[in-house]
Amino acid sequence: MKEPAYITLANKIASMIDGGIYKPEDKLPSIRSLHKDSGLSTGTILQAFNHLLDKGLISSQEKSGYYVSHHSGKTLPVPQALPVSLSERSVHIDQLLQKLRRDSTKRSFVSFANAVPDSRLLPFNSIKRAIQEISRDVSGDYLKLEERKGNLALREEIARRSFLWGGSTHADELVITNGCTEAIMCCLRAVTKPGDTVLVQDPCFYGIMQVLECLGLKVATIPSHPETAIEIRDLKDACRRLNIKACILVTNFNNPDGALIDTEKKKQIATFANQEQIPIIEDDLYGELFFYGSHPDTIKAYDKGGWVMYCNSFTKTLVPGLRIGWCAAGRFAYDVARIKSMHNGATSNFSQRVVQQLISSGSYDRHLRKFRLELHKNLLRMTSLIEQHFPEGTRITRPKGGIVIWVELPECLNTVRLQDIVFEKDIAYAPGEIFSNSGNYQHHLRISYGCYWEPRIEKALIRLGALFSKEVAVPV
Repeated sequence: MKEPAYITLANKIASMIDGGIYKPEDKLPSIRSLHKDSGLSTGTILQAFNHLLDKGLISSQEKSGYYVSHHSGKTLPVPQALPVSLSERSVHIDQLLQKLRRDSTKRSFVSFANAVPDSRLLPFNSIKRAIQEISRDVSGDYLKLEERKGNLALREEIARRSFLWGGSTHADELVITNGCTEAIMCCLRAVTKPGDTVLVQDPCFYGIMQVLECLGLKVATIPSHPETAIEIRDLKDACRRLNIKACILVTNFNNPDGALIDTEKKKQIATFANQEQIPIIEDDLYGELFFYGSHPDTIKAYDKGGWVMYCNSFTKTLVPGLRIGWCAAGRFAYDVARIKSMHNGATSNFSQRVVQQLISSGSYDRHLRKFRLELHKNLLRMTSLIEQHFPEGTRITRPKGGIVIWVELPECLNTVRLQDIVFEKDIAYAPGEIFSNSGNYQHHLRISYGCYWEPRIEKALIRLGALFSKEVAVPV
């Protein structure tokens, strides 16, 4: 699927802005000069500029040209990564999660806590048509139990899409699951037993740690940096010194720090996994939500011996409530399918057929193009507001995809303790401590930008910044 020329040009300009080559309020090259230098038509160049205008990255001035928006530059540093500390720990995360304040039903309430898309950003009409189309099948096949691997037509659609991330997955290797969490759980059960140690990134999505806790597994961590992700030497040292039985890596836009593992590191991880015969469970839940270029590649794309178990889902990108996930488990495909069938049987036949219909009709890809644009606009808006209204000393990530921002506040703030005060102001966020099994990140928080943008979102973020600033100003 070739990328349109205007998207290629827009992404190139956006990357130059992101990299600081074009700074806030700099004038961009004119349409005429770009036409002369690139050979692209003026219409294509104008489309690219309009695309960047929609994202809020640039602005236009009549009879003057196009300029980088004032809020597009980097002003705040990124959060710091923790030092390496190799150790094994039992997982105890669920108790902390149960103490969190839950979202309110009040209309005025704004939640930045949940990393799922607002339903108003989903292709409602397309989903409705797909449901109607499947339910009109007079054979009633959608009422039957599906085979344990899942609907063949859906698996074939997913296999065809694997070329987008550099893979060549076959439908026979795929197992449809109830979301990505079940895919990870089945993969872990296939390669570990209670008491084994599993390596994860730090910070790590709390849902992954809940699975480890449920299965009675220990956890070891290696630090993740928002801009450089993990270091290969840390991965190798941990695996060789701690008897690691499996690794779980969120390779593209890690939740919560947005880290993206680059191609060279992915190749090295795949080679290491095959040489040492260590299973890598690759969680690519956010890979479709890229803002520049195309879908990032995966570790699975470079797996020669089947030691990489690739997990994904349509939960963050299409229909959260249908809970359709899947995995390509390589040499462990039979075991994963067997465990899945013993765990809860086949995934809903009807839900699988709805998702297959949305993919095959082209609705999914049309939705993704619009959805990525809205998410990127939200990210830029939120970044600008955080830079303006959060207290001095704040650090934030600038992810190139995904759905969350990782925020480091001044050390005097504790985001678990502050959540009650914030909740009373009709706001929620995810405190940083839930992304660690060691009590780290007490002055961090995760903010989701998967919302439908409206004035109350902006007001809530400004209010949140004011609350944090007030707490910083209070003498200890």
